[in-house]
Amino acid sequence: MAEIAPFRGIRYDEAQVGDLSKVVSPPYDVISPEDRVYYHRLHPANFVRLVLGEEFETDNEARNRFTRAREYLDDWLARGILRPDPQPALYVYQQVFEHGGRERRVRGFTCAVKLHDYSERVILPHENTLAKPKSQLIRLMRATRANLDSIYALYADESGVVDAVLDRVMSGEPAAVAVDKNGVRHLQWILSEPAEIRTIVDVLEPKQIAIADGHHRYETSLAYRDEVRRSKAGEELGSHVRSDELGAEYTLMTLVNVYQKDMTVFPTHRVVKGLGADVLRRLDHDLGELFETAASSPETLLEDMASAGAIGMYRPAQALTLKPRPNSRLLMNGCEASRCLELNVLHKLILERVLGIDEDKLRNQTHISYTRDAAEAMRLVDSGKGQVAFLLNNIAVKSVLDVAAAGERMPQKATYFYPKLISGLVMRRF
Repeated sequence: MAEIAPFRGIRYDEAQVGDLSKVVSPPYDVISPEDRVYYHRLHPANFVRLVLGEEFETDNEARNRFTRAREYLDDWLARGILRPDPQPALYVYQQVFEHGGRERRVRGFTCAVKLHDYSERVILPHENTLAKPKSQLIRLMRATRANLDSIYALYADESGVVDAVLDRVMSGEPAAVAVDKNGVRHLQWILSEPAEIRTIVDVLEPKQIAIADGHHRYETSLAYRDEVRRSKAGEELGSHVRSDELGAEYTLMTLVNVYQKDMTVFPTHRVVKGLGADVLRRLDHDLGELFETAASSPETLLEDMASAGAIGMYRPAQALTLKPRPNSRLLMNGCEASRCLELNVLHKLILERVLGIDEDKLRNQTHISYTRDAAEAMRLVDSGKGQVAFLLNNIAVKSVLDVAAAGERMPQKATYFYPKLISGLVMRRF
């Protein structure tokens, strides 16, 4: 089902740029305005100039951050700052980071993946997306004719065959090493041996792939592919650079096996505001019909949630754990994986059923704010900027794939895969 392929990656020449840590950047969607300035100043060839370049009051349709990205890309290739690899390859990728008091390692490989419409059930989404980021991305893709950074995607393989290939590749020295602002080490090895590549291609062929992070990038790639198909001049769109004969029918993905023990998916907590007095007055009673509640404290709430497998709730001077009663999940629609997902329990049983916050209100964000920091969620309540906070445990990586494979999607802001893929180690031009 899944069709993956090696490609001729375009990579920085360290002899030209020096330390790769100064030219890579986070993905565009997690770069704050302050970070945008920081990365522009860090190095004249920093990758941010391609994915989130500066904007000026004088910008117009003919000259803007998208056209400047194309100019930077062409110039850096002409000057040898960026170089295409001599032959198609897969790019083995590992992140090394600290979390929970110990070192963790997550690895995968970056490849070209043939685009499939979601209806074909080969590439699976796991959450909904917003329109605006896609409109920005397709302008960048039209201008650069490239996949500049990678989609983060998941597959399930317990056989160990792919892992054995990756082990062999990683026995040598990495081709690239970069350290990001958070101290995460990003390492890359190049796999160009045809027989080893064929082994990985064959293992992935019968599998489905679930998008972990990068739904906007994937859907933009689909839209661009369709533009190329519709255009009579489609063959000419990328004719000035023949780095990748696969063209717009493929996109750039980093595939990671869900069975790695160190994969980390942080939840996004919800802070509720704007509830009526009658709703707040009935809250304890209505929750008690659906959940077993237990007292906790702000200091121990996260620990108590984890040990009980429960949702956390915080109001001023009150912390509780909420564990669904045995029959409560029967009130929810969807597959078993979806009903067991803590986030869906929160949305369907608490936000929608108890608090009356339906899908329209969620889309308009009139009642909900989001944060990945539990302490911040509680501070928002204490300050009066929120009325009640609902806290979630870490999400099991396999559940993301299970929900997607069942043809269902999680709510927006469902998952935060940590660490984010670094941008700039390898890119792909059509």
